[in-house]
Amino acid sequence: MALDASSADEQREAEIIRALEEMSVFAGNVLLAEDGSGRADYSVVDSEWITYETHWHTGQLIWGLLETGLVLDRPDLIDKARRGGDWWVSTEFAGEHPLAGLVWAAHGDRLGDLINWTTISDGTPGLFALSRATGDARYANSATRSGRWLWDNTRVPDDIPGGEWLFYNIIEPQTGLVYRDWDVHTQGVPRDPERAARETLPINRMARPNIEGFLFEDMCRHTGEQAWCDRFLAQSDSVLERQHESGLWLNFEPNNADGSQVHPRFNVWNAEALLQAYEISGDRRYLEGAARTARWAQSVMRNDGTLYYRTTVDGETNGAEVTGSSVAFNGILMLRLKEYGYAEFDETIDTLADWIIRNRFASDHPDPNLAGAVINTRQKQRGGGLQLLNRDVGTTFALRFLSLYLRDMRGEDVNAYLTREAS
Repeated sequence: MALDASSADEQREAEIIRALEEMSVFAGNVLLAEDGSGRADYSVVDSEWITYETHWHTGQLIWGLLETGLVLDRPDLIDKARRGGDWWVSTEFAGEHPLAGLVWAAHGDRLGDLINWTTISDGTPGLFALSRATGDARYANSATRSGRWLWDNTRVPDDIPGGEWLFYNIIEPQTGLVYRDWDVHTQGVPRDPERAARETLPINRMARPNIEGFLFEDMCRHTGEQAWCDRFLAQSDSVLERQHESGLWLNFEPNNADGSQVHPRFNVWNAEALLQAYEISGDRRYLEGAARTARWAQSVMRNDGTLYYRTTVDGETNGAEVTGSSVAFNGILMLRLKEYGYAEFDETIDTLADWIIRNRFASDHPDPNLAGAVINTRQKQRGGGLQLLNRDVGTTFALRFLSLYLRDMRGEDVNAYLTREAS
């Protein structure tokens, strides 16, 4: 017998709450390390965690735990989010160091201790949200100090062709040197000064819009300084101008310019920032830019909502690496667009929520490093062997998505919620 609408809604809400509770156990007890940092990549073969871009992974863990704690009225999860925030603040350079005010956001992996701009900004939204929710300004103050340092030291000069509103990506933590003539991704590490002097690279090999995490917009909200909003809107205009007709940003890594590889989250980061630009400007150009990105994802996902790590601009994929974080992040983007009036995403949002519910390791899985986690796999060759990874971000983004999805089910405007003032 079919359930009536009320019973179906109650069943759906219970389903969402159960998923949030199970994921939050994994996030709070496993992803949150003893020192408060966030764990990133779990090697299924070796049964060990691998450090990778710890700051942004911690920032997203903070945000996921916080949103789940708020929507489920779980103060214990908010306390765990604060542990992550305390760790973040503890990593800030101080004193006379050339990076004083910045956090030591080591990229890890092939780049070692080098600091990457978006290793910071992809995590700062969690810090600002944590300060708004708790009234403890330390977290947002730290993120703001990092943002000021990045603004002062990494902007591409106006006289460099093609560099308008771009920011250099890489910083040496020991010296404070900003790489203005070296592409670590194609030229390698360490930087070779002699080779750098011989070769002239396109500016987009060393600099990007770096609007991911909408750092300057959050700084504007936190400080009340209009200059940061003005800078953020100029940054957003530049991002719109550089958007490919597909809705993507193909001219910047980690996308391939020829469309042979589209990163599963990078473009959504940019689109999320455009939503923030709409919030402070009312200019619907930003909404339409974000919608173009969502339409691309909608066009390439499988019927059940699956998105893969290796996907071309035309939607071709090897189907080998399932990216739950992209499923959840696109769910967030589409849910927000829906509440701005884009009804075209309604069914897809439900499909993506179903995907998260169904594609998690069992909460009683014998490996506690997987139990309750969302599937988010990667394969890498390391040391002559294969690394099969399940990544934290499937779970952290899913916590954010299902928390907002639950608020939407309960009749709350998620955009108004996300842009609310501090409590």
